[in-house]
Amino acid sequence: MILKQFFSALSYIFHPLFMPILGVYILLMVPSMPITFNRLDALYYFPPVVKQYLFIVLGILTIIAPLLSLIIMYYNRIITNFKLEVREERFYPYLLVAFYYLLAYFFVRKQLPLDYQHPALLGFLFGILLVVIICLLLNFYIKISLHAAAIYGVCGMLIGYSQTQLSADLSGLATNIYIILYLLLVAALVTGARAYLKSHKIPEILIGGLIGFTITFFTVKYGIYI
Repeated sequence: MILKQFFSALSYIFHPLFMPILGVYILLMVPSMPITFNRLDALYYFPPVVKQYLFIVLGILTIIAPLLSLIIMYYNRIITNFKLEVREERFYPYLLVAFYYLLAYFFVRKQLPLDYQHPALLGFLFGILLVVIICLLLNFYIKISLHAAAIYGVCGMLIGYSQTQLSADLSGLATNIYIILYLLLVAALVTGARAYLKSHKIPEILIGGLIGFTITFFTVKYGIYI
């Protein structure tokens, strides 16, 4: 009983809707050193006002707006519960989340000054949009674990970004190695929780994790966006 409550709490704390803002928080707040002479090549050195702007915009578009939309869907009986346990009920929530992520991406792309349009930041926002779209398309055939896609997406982002940075203390250790290990441990616990709670089958979890990690790793490391 205690284990079930723990895993349920873990699933709520690391809900997929919270992962984009967590990823952006890590990008902006975890210290690192740029490999170039441009200080702004490390997101940690962005001015506080820029960070605050990003947190507000992304908080509204990736958390508040989707949550309100889910509540409206629930009261209009489009979905039967907030866990989205029925695969067929996931289409419209996926579509709305993709729409909000698209808004978030283009809002940052168009409104943020060019000096602060860091490839890793735009790559991450574009990457999570791709993850949701791919999960939406695959949802016609299989119920992908969004928890796995989201948490491993953050892991992929951090590993990809860390490979473009130097360690903040200029030590010989890999950049952000301890945070990476911590995140991977959390990801293992979260995905283990989904399996324990029987919310997803193992293949659904593995596919979700693979999609999330692979896409955000490459979009962040190589600065892939449109």
